[in-house]
Amino acid sequence: MFAIFGATGQAIYNWADARNSERIEKGVHKNSIFNSKWSPMKVLSDSEYEDMLREKLLRVNAQIALVDENIEALRAQERQLSAEDENALKNRKDVSL
Repeated sequence: MFAIFGATGQAIYNWADARNSERIEKGVHKNSIFNSKWSPMKVLSDSEYEDMLREKLLRVNAQIALVDENIEALRAQERQLSAEDENALKNRKDVSL
């Protein structure tokens, strides 16, 4: 009994594998579910993937530049505040003398 189930299962697997191999040889795999307009996933070529990564890298570099500008503005503000504090401290010392 188990031998019949095993043989049937193997026959079904061999049939499905042969069918899939034929599709790949014919190039039918290009019409897979991933190329459907309704699919959230898409098959990308190497150049498309490279372009996508370059765009992401450009966005990251732009964000880094903005953060660097913000850091520089904060440092300038800090320098200005410390200079004002020093002037205020000097004025207090001059007034108290």
